Order: sequence, then C-alpha cells, then structure tokens
Amino acid sequence: MDRGKWQSDFDNDIYENITCTEEPTKTALKMRKIQQEPKEENLSPKFLKTSEMLETQRRLLMVLGTLLVLVFTFLIVLTCLMFIYYSMVNSQLKQQDEEKANLLTQITTINQIIVEQKANLLTQITSTKQTLDNQKTQITAMQQTLDSRISESMRSTKQDILQTIQNEKTKCDSGWKAFDGSCYFIDTTERNQDDAQATCKSMNSDLVIINSDREKNFIESITDSSSFWIGLKRDKNNKKEWRWVDGTYYYPSQRFWMNGEPNNESEECVHTSKEKKWNDIFCTYKYKAICEKK
Repeated sequence: MDRGKWQSDFDNDIYENITCTEEPTKTALKMRKIQQEPKEENLSPKFLKTSEMLETQRRLLMVLGTLLVLVFTFLIVLTCLMFIYYSMVNSQLKQQDEEKANLLTQITTINQIIVEQKANLLTQITSTKQTLDNQKTQITAMQQTLDSRISESMRSTKQDILQTIQNEKTKCDSGWKAFDGSCYFIDTTERNQDDAQATCKSMNSDLVIINSDREKNFIESITDSSSFWIGLKRDKNNKKEWRWVDGTYYYPSQRFWMNGEPNNESEECVHTSKEKKWNDIFCTYKYKAICEKK
C-alpha cells in the first residue's frame, strides 16, 4: 500500500470518529495532532524504513549545511587574515622603500662629500708640492751660496797662510817654517814623547802648542798623514786636566779630538792621528814630532 492511499484511509477514519458536539477548532487541532503523531503500531515496516531514510537525509543535510557554514566562515577568516597579512607586507615594503630611498640619499651625500674632500686634498697636495719645490729651490740656492762661501773662505785662509809663510820665511832658520810669529820644525825621526821634547829643546824650542783653529790648520798644511807628537800632556796632580809643555792650562775643545777621545786616564800624552785629529796615548809610543819656537 502506497503512502498516499494509506493517508487517505487514515483521514477518513479520523473524520468518522469525530462527533458533531465538539467545537470546530478543537476538532481541527485534534485532527492535526493525530496527523502529526501516528501510532507506530499502525505504521508498516516499509513506512518506518522510509521515515528513517528521510530522517537520515535530513541529518545529512543539516551536517552538510553546518559544514558549508563552517567552510564559509573559514573562508571569511582566511580572507581577513590574508588581507591583514597583505597589509602588513605592503607596509613593510613601503618602509623598506623609504629606507632604501633614505640610504640612497645618504650614499649620494657621502659620495659628494668624498668628491669634495678628494678635490680639496688634491689641491692641498698640489699646493704643498709647490711649496716643497720652492723650498727645495731655496735650499739648493742656499747650499750653493754656502758652498761658494766655504770655498772662498778656504781659498782666503790658504792664501793668508801662504802669504804669512812667505812674509816670515826669512825670519826662521833653514828647515823651519814661519807662521804668526813662530817657527815650526818637522822632526821625522820617530821617538817617544820625552825624547821628542828633548830634541826640540836642543833646538831652543818645545813640542808645538796649538792655540787656535788657524794655527791647527797651518800645522795640518805642513804635515803628512803620519802621527806627530804635540806638546800636550795630562796634569800630574789631576788626571782629568791637561797642560801644555810650557805649563799653561788647556781648555778642552771637542772639535780637535777624535770621536770618543780622550778616554783613558793612563794614556797621558797626545798625538795627531792620520785624520788630523787628536788622540790620547801612552807616552812610550814612538811618533814623529812638531817643534815650535817663538
């Protein structure tokens, strides 16, 4: 029996059992209630199975609807999150662009400063080079002038010495050389200082006493590169002082001595070295001698 026929028979049975004494509204409500709540014992198994299927489909539709709502909600949330993420990324990109623009501006400024400083430095270098070149030219000119003056002074000194020798030559004995009122004799025999002084005494003279640069230059001009005794010795009472053979005190002048001399108090006598400088040495050594007499 199909559902439509069964429903028609059921409705007929209901209408037949309704009494006319009931009010129409109550009767309609009872009929509706009876239609909505059929007794299970009057339903066939096929109908029950169909109802279960319909109930299952209804539940499936509800579940599907719920899933659709959840999916739609998820899509909305995802869209919102994507929008927020896009906004954040866009903001960061804008910030990076601004930072990049600022960095490029700073780089451009730094490059300009570097170019300006480089130009200034090149200008300073050029100016300094010109100044150094001018100073070099001035130093070269001063050196040439100084060399010229030194040469002129040496020529003048040499001429003075030669002129003095020539003027006073006749005043000294044969073999003696005259200079500034004194006569000088070169004793080429090598002796110790005491013997050399004795030899000079035998010729009415003493070992040479050098009182000036001019006299020292003259002695150098009449001697060769040999070593010669001069009349200078350590004081017997004070080894740090020096005295000439005539007893006069010698005021030390380092420009006459070799570098580092005098250096040994046991070396009491003085001779001229091959470099024309003075050196203290033991008096027993044997050298040539220079005698001087007024």
